[in-house]
Amino acid sequence: MQRYSSKRIVFVGSETRLLKEWARDNETEVVSSLSFLFSMGGRFIPDLIVFLKIKDADLRELRKNEMLKKTLVLIVQESFKEENNLNSISDFPRVLICNEKLALEKSFYEGLMEILEGKKKTLPVKTANIVKYTILFINKNFSKKLTRKNLADQVGVTDDYLSKIFNLEMGIPLWTYLNLFRLNCAKELLEQTGIPVKQISAQCGFESAAYFTNCFTKKYGKSPSEFRL
Repeated sequence: MQRYSSKRIVFVGSETRLLKEWARDNETEVVSSLSFLFSMGGRFIPDLIVFLKIKDADLRELRKNEMLKKTLVLIVQESFKEENNLNSISDFPRVLICNEKLALEKSFYEGLMEILEGKKKTLPVKTANIVKYTILFINKNFSKKLTRKNLADQVGVTDDYLSKIFNLEMGIPLWTYLNLFRLNCAKELLEQTGIPVKQISAQCGFESAAYFTNCFTKKYGKSPSEFRL
């Protein structure tokens, strides 16, 4: 992994696997609330603030704070399925969202570091919202047969344009993000249920059991059947 200078990262809420991963190369803090972060004054000014759920009230308060109003914000959740929640944060600049397990991907982390080091800019608010609503659509419809055109039509842009801005914002190609999301869902079903592999493949939106097995083996080093043993 490419080396980056250590960053100050605050997690608002509780500890997550993401914290443990990122603490290896960065200075991290966990605070119970945004008000606690404010009470720290200038003792710990973060480069990145990570929220574990969408709270527009927190973002409004954050953007009023002179020291933190331009700080990059990342919202990570297991899933994003409520459109109203995204609507509530659609006016805020420098806010990214990502499914928690996908935020662990090397390419996402590197894209985040590029932003924090000033080598890459976040997208304008209107453009970034297209990416956010695409992630929402993926979360709600990953089990269906999807194409790039399906995804692009949902947010009113061309598929080439969506692919371009998605990769710029997330550091992960659009189709890779969808496949990784599906694989994570399939992995959970393999761990937690006895549903046959072929059925899991269909439930998670893969075009065939063979394609699912190939993707799963490439990602996890074992076939779905071997993983379950």
